[in-house]
Amino acid sequence: MLWWQIKSDIREGIVQQWKRFAMLGIIYAVCVIYFIMICSFSRHIDSYTCGDMILWVLRGVKKYDSGVIKTVDISSVYMLPNIFVAYIVGNYVIKDLYGFGKNIIVRTGSRFNWWISKCIWGILTAVLSYAILYAVIIVAGICTGGVKLAPTPEVCYSAISMDKQIIIQNTNLTGLVISLMAMSLLMTITFCIIQITVGLIISPVIGYVIVMSYLIIGAFSDNPFIISIYCMALRNGIYSPEGYNILLGVIIMAAITIFCIVAGSLYIRKMDIINQKQE
Repeated sequence: MLWWQIKSDIREGIVQQWKRFAMLGIIYAVCVIYFIMICSFSRHIDSYTCGDMILWVLRGVKKYDSGVIKTVDISSVYMLPNIFVAYIVGNYVIKDLYGFGKNIIVRTGSRFNWWISKCIWGILTAVLSYAILYAVIIVAGICTGGVKLAPTPEVCYSAISMDKQIIIQNTNLTGLVISLMAMSLLMTITFCIIQITVGLIISPVIGYVIVMSYLIIGAFSDNPFIISIYCMALRNGIYSPEGYNILLGVIIMAAITIFCIVAGSLYIRKMDIINQKQE
């Protein structure tokens, strides 16, 4: 019955939402095209790779320094795709609970299976979102002749605002790309689980607000529990010795994800799904 429920969520929560995923692909394509235009107009950049595109999309922002007079840097390229993924997650869990999902729970008598299926759906949504991103980047790499994972140093300090001296000293740029790919996926999975858990217990709107707050506060904070800070190239420990510890980020994200899954499981077991109406 769990496998049947998962297939149902894939059909209703992913396949039936193909237009939203297509729109996400368009957003990624616009971001990558913008990057290509920046490189084309820069006299310091002769070539670029898929690794450069990944670093640019996932570059994030430098920590805001209140002692320096400057404009607050909140990267729209970093924010917009994550905001749209949160929009895709939306209120699907609550909508399903007060629709077809209620009948499934009553018929099977397993609230736990229903909840675990929703968690798996959230994970698959995050995985698909990044699969779309990397598919767009690979296509762009094929078209421009830069299908390589290794970034180009000139692109890093000319287009991605990385420190030239740090780039010269740091030869593990490929490792930086791989870590960002892994950490960003883990972050989005965590966001999806947070969003559907808060959406179930409190409200889908509050879940959406929490995810947006994580993304925005990350530009100003160095609190280790603001998980978005671990997924920015400009603040990654591999890029700079002053960056954030990746292992700590993995532990915190895993702990938050497990806590939310357990909390949702305990809540759905006691929830009155028969008499309670959708808000």
